[in-house]
Amino acid sequence: MALHFLVTDDGLRTHHGATYHRRGRWVLSAAVLAGFGGGYVLADAELLLAVFVPFLSGGIILNAIKDELPSDRESRFWAFAGGAASYAALLLFV
Repeated sequence: MALHFLVTDDGLRTHHGATYHRRGRWVLSAAVLAGFGGGYVLADAELLLAVFVPFLSGGIILNAIKDELPSDRESRFWAFAGGAASYAALLLFV
């Protein structure tokens, strides 16, 4: 998750510059703390976790596709697909 936020941080800084530096980085920092707090409070609420995990993984996949597979630059689809398949297999076995 930390790597995901680092990549998101770099992409937002590149696209939004001063606005991100003023406000966006604080929003991401608050999101990390809110996620920690929510995970601590909702540790036993399986239904809520079953709802939040798909949204979280969807956001990660959306950012990965946005950053890894742009049409305007050289991209490596098979490296991306292999990484996605490996991560999916890891999640199935954990």
